[in-house]
Amino acid sequence: MIDNVQEYYRCILDNLTGGLVSVDLKGKVVYLNPMAGKILRMESDVCCVDMAYQKAFDAFPALRDVIKETIETGKCVRRAEISILHANTPLVIGYSTMLVKNPQGGELGVTVIFQDISFVNKK
Repeated sequence: MIDNVQEYYRCILDNLTGGLVSVDLKGKVVYLNPMAGKILRMESDVCCVDMAYQKAFDAFPALRDVIKETIETGKCVRRAEISILHANTPLVIGYSTMLVKNPQGGELGVTVIFQDISFVNKK
């Protein structure tokens, strides 16, 4: 039996093999899983939770644009790609977006799920 269901759910998100970023409708980063930090090669001591996504992902304009468009339009994307640059190393990121809704259907924010697919495109 699980004593803390909320902790269990967080562990699921923390152990995903892909990156996950969630932002509320005001533009504040609510959650960034460890794999998102690894894919984006963000320093482990840099925590962008509670920051505005524009500032948190300042080095990743394509990711910022994905978040902005999803918040502004409410439209979700399945299986799209963006290119990002980290330390002059180009990465191809495959991503999907989704709306986060409460049980009544009210929108709470957006989530981007992504993976580094750079190696896939080099075949």
